[in-house]
Amino acid sequence: MWPLVFSLCVLGTALLYTVPVEGLLLTVLIVPLARALFLCVLPGKESKLHRFYALLFTLVTLILCTRLWRGFVPAAVEPFQQVVGLNRSWNGLLRIKLEFGLDSLSLWMVLLTAALMPLAVLCSWNTQNAHSQSFYRLLLALESFLFRCFTSLDLLCFYVLYECSLLPMFLLIGLGGSRARKVRAAYLLVLYTLVGSLAMLPCLLLLYSRAGTTNYLLLRSLNIESSRQLLLWWGFFLAFAVKVPLMPLHLWLPEAHVERSTAGSVLLAGVLLKLGTYGLLRFNLYMFPERSAYLGPRVSTICLIGVIYRSLTTLRQVDLKKIVAYSSVAHMSMVVLALFTMNEVGILGSIFTMLAHGVRSPALFLCVGALYDRTHTKRLKYLGGAATAMPLFSIWFFIFSLCNMALPLTPNFVGEFLSLCGIFAQNWVSLTICLGGVILSAVYTLWAYARVVHGMPKIQYLSGMADLNRREWWSLAILAIIALWWGLKPGAVLDSLGSTVYYWQQCSLAIYEPAPWALLI
Repeated sequence: MWPLVFSLCVLGTALLYTVPVEGLLLTVLIVPLARALFLCVLPGKESKLHRFYALLFTLVTLILCTRLWRGFVPAAVEPFQQVVGLNRSWNGLLRIKLEFGLDSLSLWMVLLTAALMPLAVLCSWNTQNAHSQSFYRLLLALESFLFRCFTSLDLLCFYVLYECSLLPMFLLIGLGGSRARKVRAAYLLVLYTLVGSLAMLPCLLLLYSRAGTTNYLLLRSLNIESSRQLLLWWGFFLAFAVKVPLMPLHLWLPEAHVERSTAGSVLLAGVLLKLGTYGLLRFNLYMFPERSAYLGPRVSTICLIGVIYRSLTTLRQVDLKKIVAYSSVAHMSMVVLALFTMNEVGILGSIFTMLAHGVRSPALFLCVGALYDRTHTKRLKYLGGAATAMPLFSIWFFIFSLCNMALPLTPNFVGEFLSLCGIFAQNWVSLTICLGGVILSAVYTLWAYARVVHGMPKIQYLSGMADLNRREWWSLAILAIIALWWGLKPGAVLDSLGSTVYYWQQCSLAIYEPAPWALLI
């Protein structure tokens, strides 16, 4: 079967590289939804056939996105390239111009999504139940929605797609959860995210009533009164803060991770959380720069509390999956803190940390999933001595634990170093608090690693246990190669992001003197 997959991917690569660069984005947007519809009409109830096609389709899409990356010109004067759109008017009352385009931020988010989808299929390869076919269809539908979210240049279209991405994730929790509490976790996800995103809807209506359009490029140049800017800023901020998630809007995340399958956790940590930081950067910072500068100290206060408090909470966890989940909350709080420094170094570090988190967290969840498949427990008191029974697992778990601690030669080190430099340029007190979070991150990561790998062997759980198979080994190896590439050669990402961030700063970022105080409520 694997030689057939490889042969078809080689054939797909040859065909896709004949597609002209100008039509690649349109192809990327059309193909994923068409694949999901194909799986819906695929005859038969054999889940092996569905998972084979799902893997093949996601690999072909990854190849297509790689071709899109190779054709991208980071030094272009205009930030958005390959803009495609649809202009429709209904009886002259409502006129919507749907546009999709790529800048370097959108490009890397699309690439990250495309890279994680085949891994999500692989880690659910042996999951056989009555919902397996629906599971693969939902994965492909989610990929289609995410591609459109990251490339949409129309706020109304973005909002609709942002809400549509909730439905596949809601169903994925219900289909892939491990206990009866999976229904509660699914409803928590929808409740928090839906209520938060509803704050964005009146903001869109207000913008449309003032400008007659919801086009992102046109709205950036719209002059709005200061009081209304404040309301708009808070509406967008609440919608995206739930998705990041920031304290105290994060309570849904650990529950969702624990009750979700490994594939769902990989996509949630790797891509879906990035929708929040992507929205904050795209809309809050670059549509309302003055309000972001004014409210930045308040957001920084929330983020600093989140970094320390959630790091301390992680130290108290006894569930390995919850440790990774709470670690994500602490690291994403630092990402948002670096964003609101509103200087070039801080924003670059924030984006790079966001991308590095999209590689490291899925890898850790893959390790937790592989361990759970063999021991059927995630409790630390039942784990220990894995180095004896699972040496390959222990090596990969050690490598990605180093990434979680942001050691040199890892992409997390590059991202956090740039973020801390940007934070220091704004305020040294914030830097000191963040360094405390970095130290705590190393403490709980080493503690969890030592308990799992070097603790007292639990014979009843480790006897007769098999090490990683080839599928699991290659899934982790691919993420390790990406992490090593970004860690040794961060310029491959930063060079393309730098031109876009510089363009945004010249066009819309407010130039202001940072406040001399760290905390302002």
